[in-house]
Amino acid sequence: MKIGVVTTSFPRHPGDYAGSFVGDHVRQLLAEGHAVDVLAAGDGGHVDHTREIEHARLTVTRIAPGPSGDSGNGLFYGSGAPEALEEGRPAVWLAAARFSVALAAAVAKRAHHFDLIESHWLVPSALAALAAAPAGRHRAYAHSGDVALLERIPFGRAIARRLVRGGIALRFVSAGLQARFAALAGVPGPVGAVEPLFPYAGEWSRRAGLDVSGRRQLGLARPTVLAVGRLVPIKGHDRLLRACGRIQAARALGAADALEVVILGDGPERARLCRLAHELGVDLRLPGFVPRPDVARWLRASHVYVQPSISLPGGRSEGAPFATAEARAVGIPVLVESDVGRLVEGLSQRLHAAAIGV
Repeated sequence: MKIGVVTTSFPRHPGDYAGSFVGDHVRQLLAEGHAVDVLAAGDGGHVDHTREIEHARLTVTRIAPGPSGDSGNGLFYGSGAPEALEEGRPAVWLAAARFSVALAAAVAKRAHHFDLIESHWLVPSALAALAAAPAGRHRAYAHSGDVALLERIPFGRAIARRLVRGGIALRFVSAGLQARFAALAGVPGPVGAVEPLFPYAGEWSRRAGLDVSGRRQLGLARPTVLAVGRLVPIKGHDRLLRACGRIQAARALGAADALEVVILGDGPERARLCRLAHELGVDLRLPGFVPRPDVARWLRASHVYVQPSISLPGGRSEGAPFATAEARAVGIPVLVESDVGRLVEGLSQRLHAAAIGV
């Protein structure tokens, strides 16, 4: 089967974390024997038929909407499109509109070659593919930020109803996201199906206990709490730091026993998180963005993985953070919690279960 995958972000090079869950899903489609043609945003630099996965049945085409070749690097590959759009700057919304038009044109040009179109993010990807894909040939995944955007914009309800009427096989990465979309579209019962995405099984083998050698190589000597994600408010990293600060204060841990918090990722919250960690006396390590194979190394060398994501005042929340699925695939103890009090309790229990004596 020839499948056209329509998306905003997609890995730009081996090890790139941007759009990695779409990249892993494409790997699975290839493993099943399908041919895949990916249409995705460029990164503001080289726009070409790039290959994140060297495979004879894969083509990745980067879309540049403007005559200048600017494909919205800050929109899709910086802090993230939801954060950029929330700022409300006209230039950002114009860039998003131009990309949507260019993406729709690219889909229309290729649609007759596809047996199935699979879109990731309802807006703009599913909308861009809707006109070009006959009913029954379009599967669309909602990942959370897209549903939250539809909930906020004035014509979001109309778009949701249009997607329901369009004969699209809708997929949601969580049941909560499915329920929110159904309410938005005015559908009395469940719409579509819940289908979480998982890391490509060939690269995320389970760890056999704590990787002591890896800890030495990464310079980890104390109880290590790991988080992965862009340094933006929705990730709730400040709650993680406050929880670790409370644990250290309650147990009067000395420097030799204090927790080491590692957050893999970067973004506009870096300076604020560093200041907060200093105020709380928490040892914070920010390696920045790291290649995905290195993320697996950190997971195998850490004691606990925490996903402290929160719901923002505007209603946006994460559907099913992919890093959590990666952590579970590796086999590290995982804690998903946003409330500081429950996070303190849960983190303490996980650390005890990991038998590290804090």
